[in-house]
Amino acid sequence: MLRHIEERGGIHVYTVNVLNALLKIDRKNEYLMIYNSKNNLGRYSSFQNVSETVLPQTGKMWWDQVSIPRLAKACNLNILYNPKLSIPLFTTAKTILVMHGAEQFVVPGCFKWHDRIYFSVANRLYCKSASAIIAMTGIGKQDISRYMGASPGKIHVIPEAYNELCRGRDLGGALQAKAKYNLPERLILFVGGLTPLKNFGNLLRAFDKIREHIPHKLVIVGFSRWKMKKDFKVLEELGLVDSVIFPGFIPDEDIPKFYSLADIFIMPSLYEGFGIPVLEAMACGCPVITSKTGCSPEVAGGAAVLVDPYNPDEMAQAMLNVLSDGELRADLVRKGYRRAQEFSWEKCARETIELFETVAMDGGPT
Repeated sequence: MLRHIEERGGIHVYTVNVLNALLKIDRKNEYLMIYNSKNNLGRYSSFQNVSETVLPQTGKMWWDQVSIPRLAKACNLNILYNPKLSIPLFTTAKTILVMHGAEQFVVPGCFKWHDRIYFSVANRLYCKSASAIIAMTGIGKQDISRYMGASPGKIHVIPEAYNELCRGRDLGGALQAKAKYNLPERLILFVGGLTPLKNFGNLLRAFDKIREHIPHKLVIVGFSRWKMKKDFKVLEELGLVDSVIFPGFIPDEDIPKFYSLADIFIMPSLYEGFGIPVLEAMACGCPVITSKTGCSPEVAGGAAVLVDPYNPDEMAQAMLNVLSDGELRADLVRKGYRRAQEFSWEKCARETIELFETVAMDGGPT
């Protein structure tokens, strides 16, 4: 189910990478890619075991709950797999639900009121109905079970990975990015779609506390998504307009160059279901600071400095410590390289295929 295939953000990154990896591995099973736009036809046409179709979208709910079940029955599909947060509740096929985290329940105030109502009802129904659920981390599994009532036995932890172009520090590429995007000589980096979950306001408050003591500017790679007016007001209130740079959305091939240029990568989210940029930074040899909350500590695996995202003073001190302590920086870089090597899209894809085959045979535990 790929109505989201043209969207931006972490779920898009997961979808594209896991599909590319599993289609390279799996020549046995047959796949039907279901789009909502004919623009995507041909995306996977080079794979002999792939066919593609378009179901025009008259509405997300209708597409998920009516159009998809009809197609599943007509095509005699064994499994419906949706990489993005929903499944048909009534279908002849078995269903695999991907829940990237439980942020909608852990920090509901970060979402629009009508989305909160939808999540509180729909996610519980999806979890109850699904033949199996994919979670990205063990913490995510616990949260999905706790907040959505999902049986732990049907939740399978299959970690995602990161941009495969992130392979060590690329100093030549860093200089290219500096010139192309008019970046400062020294920078602290954040990467991600901006929502209240990303805790941008507190990141600005933390940076404001140290900006007079360091030569760095704060570079924000990403795009604004929802409920960000309050956080952007902080930018003006603290007089940080000239100290914070927004290059906007950056192509995948340029992202590693930013990590290579940065002295620190910081991701102080209130909750992450995984946090792909943490691993990307580690793979590029950039020291990482991230949150004590959500799934970030599990993904970091002891290779990052962990901070309380609700405490700008702690975040500011962590940045100063990493910038001033060469031994700490070297230790973070060394541990980060090792941690990043534990993840790959190939591993993610193989475990996903194994789950497909298990569910196809017996439906998995309920």
